Amino acid sequence: MKKMMFALCLMLLILTSFNFGSMDTKAAEGSRVALSKPSSSVHVGDTFKLQVSGENFNDLFGVEVSLTYDLKALQVLEVKAGDGYDTFGAYKDDANEGKLYIPVMRKQLQGIPQASVRLAEITFKALQGKQAAVEIQHVKAVSSERVVNEQGYKDLKVLTSGVGEAITFTISKKDDRDPPPGSGSGSGSGTTSGQTGSSKEPVWNMDAILKEKDPVRAAEMLQTLLNGLKSEPASADKEMMQKAALSILEKLSSISMNKEGVDTYVIAPEDLSKRKTLLEDIKLSLSQWKMNTAEINKIELNALLEYTLGGRDVNKLGVYRYNTATAAWEYIREALHQEQASKFGLVVKQAGTYRVMEYTKSYEDISGIYPEARYAIEVLTAKHIVQGTSETLFSPSKAVNRAELSSMIVKALSLDRLITDRTEEAAYSDVRKGEWYYEDVEIMHQLQITKGYDDGTFKPNEPVTREQMVVMMMNALQILGQVQAGNEQASGNAFADQNAISSWAKSSVNKAKEMKIISGTGQNLFMPKQSSNRADTAVLIWKMHQHAK
Repeated sequence: MKKMMFALCLMLLILTSFNFGSMDTKAAEGSRVALSKPSSSVHVGDTFKLQVSGENFNDLFGVEVSLTYDLKALQVLEVKAGDGYDTFGAYKDDANEGKLYIPVMRKQLQGIPQASVRLAEITFKALQGKQAAVEIQHVKAVSSERVVNEQGYKDLKVLTSGVGEAITFTISKKDDRDPPPGSGSGSGSGTTSGQTGSSKEPVWNMDAILKEKDPVRAAEMLQTLLNGLKSEPASADKEMMQKAALSILEKLSSISMNKEGVDTYVIAPEDLSKRKTLLEDIKLSLSQWKMNTAEINKIELNALLEYTLGGRDVNKLGVYRYNTATAAWEYIREALHQEQASKFGLVVKQAGTYRVMEYTKSYEDISGIYPEARYAIEVLTAKHIVQGTSETLFSPSKAVNRAELSSMIVKALSLDRLITDRTEEAAYSDVRKGEWYYEDVEIMHQLQITKGYDDGTFKPNEPVTREQMVVMMMNALQILGQVQAGNEQASGNAFADQNAISSWAKSSVNKAKEMKIISGTGQNLFMPKQSSNRADTAVLIWKMHQHAK
């Protein structure tokens, strides 16, 4: 009770500063409070959510939002504060006037600068079929910085803020929904839908489903049809349903994301959960009637994140997800960069806030090395493929061991995605579970990129020789189809120490030289038995990564 009273008093202090504070300060350029549109179509009787977000604020501590809504078409059911904020139950809904007042305050005094924050989530119920509108009328915002106002009192600094555009959407009547499969409406309807030898009913139902524009609703209708089947459909019906199911599931799997700020997107947990359940249930139902195909089985929930380069280094961009539990941005290695389209493709496994960001880190000991190596280190660090030996040092001249190289290759080429069934038994006698490199070394072995030594060991801590390194990289590229199998003879100007290269490594070295992944150490020497340092290895890993794009 005391904590609640304290919170209410603090909220009152904020609202007082809204009304009387005079120390206005402009927030980040383009800062505003905005509303998101419904994530799917709305029908009479539906409940749906709208998000209230703050965009481009550096320190948004408290905010007061006043908005209006169509009182004939909408009813406010609930208002919840966004992550890291609280309303303390102080919101006010005037249902007679169609006005909603939402004050929110950050739970912690010190905030993490974010381009976009979710302030509140409003749950509405659709009451009437019509064009409805929700609009923010007024916003007052404050930062956590304390100032002395014109009256000489301590106050919170007031931020100037823009207001997002009003959102409008159509509420459809219940009768506008397509009839569920097997409901008996429409010509030729009956109760024998899906029986062997009967083709009219499933085809008619598929036409109705394919007309539905909302992918979630279409998937629900498909699942209802599949649940209503009593026996395996005829071949013609089965083929029709497979094609329709593939089209519906491809649309269902494309996650709708709400853009909330520069290169920042939010995936709603409710939408993700619904799509995931439908996708899994439909796949299972199709499998039951022997209608699942390889194309259908490989469909996964996915999303596209567009970005604006804006002077950033395209090679240092990546996708990050904000972890509310740790209050930190986490790198999503699985995101695929579609560089020409300025997009990242992502298999979606978690809801939350995602952002395309440039990662920059400088080490104290790389300024004096050759530029190609320095850039490779910076890029691989941005892609979280390599890291320093300490917070400030990279140790570019330190030798790379076999475990470290394995980890770099797996991360650079995302080889873990190729593994469907993990082996329980350790591949090598000297690579034990619990070691930081265990998973990466096991992946390299399972994909037959490495074989180890004749005595059953891998020697993870032994420095990797230059010829070993090239063989491992070229084997990995071959697994990805980037290198043709077979022996490659040296062409053109062979290395002067070609005869010193082991017989099992010559073909890989020749291919790598032909592909310009390696160029030697100077004086046309390869130095196959020499160990490779961290700077030179970074250059080769970056070249390998570029070939695998």
